[in-house]
Amino acid sequence: MKQNVVLVGAGNLATSLANALHNAGIPVPQVYSRTIESARILAKMVGAEPINSVEHILTNASIYIVALPDDVIPQIIFKLPQVNGIIAHTSGSTPVSVFEGIGAKGFGVFYPFQTFSRNRVIPFNNIPICLEANNVGTFKELEHLAKSLSRVVVPMDSVQRSWLHLSGVFACNFTNHMLALAYRLTAEHQISFDVVKPLIEETIRKSFEGNPALFQTGPAIRNDRQTMERHAQMLLAIGLADLYKELSLSIQNLAKELRG
Repeated sequence: MKQNVVLVGAGNLATSLANALHNAGIPVPQVYSRTIESARILAKMVGAEPINSVEHILTNASIYIVALPDDVIPQIIFKLPQVNGIIAHTSGSTPVSVFEGIGAKGFGVFYPFQTFSRNRVIPFNNIPICLEANNVGTFKELEHLAKSLSRVVVPMDSVQRSWLHLSGVFACNFTNHMLALAYRLTAEHQISFDVVKPLIEETIRKSFEGNPALFQTGPAIRNDRQTMERHAQMLLAIGLADLYKELSLSIQNLAKELRG
């Protein structure tokens, strides 16, 4: 099954995806971006044509991947010309039904479950790619593409995918924010963040061994009220006391649920 892919988008995910397609020998004939400079930068990486007008999108590609923010997806897909291939978006929270009413061979979702940065292109071979499609034939074509890039391909409907996306917000975005706050606390008190790194690494290692709640440590799980109150007082001046209390309460509530 010979495939090629037009990328509609040139951001973080599109950059890593374009690199993965290129490395897998899958042609990327075009890259679209609202800003031509962004399209040019990414297109140059993979030998594609850069465009910034949807009217100029090729109509004979096998797959069109829309790698754009959720609020932009509905605006773009109904501006696309009549194409002969499959159209898929890469969103975790936008349902597949967003495509209903468009003229295309088929439509679906091609959702790589990972965090991406434009200046940090990462390999795709172990990234879970979650797929959904409007029919069996379309699913098989998306599956063929996904398996060309990754060993982990997961069928998933829109409801499951939205919950997976939400779990990712906790696992990635909120975790990173907690680390950013830890960095701030150490930096503001002239402590090297390197001192914290072994703690972070061991926490993550343990979390991969089973339910992370079973490995919870710290003052909240011990119900060490004196320490918790002291911490909250220390955080008052920088506006983090309430967050500390809410997180501590959440730890305690989850522990109660586990105990039944």
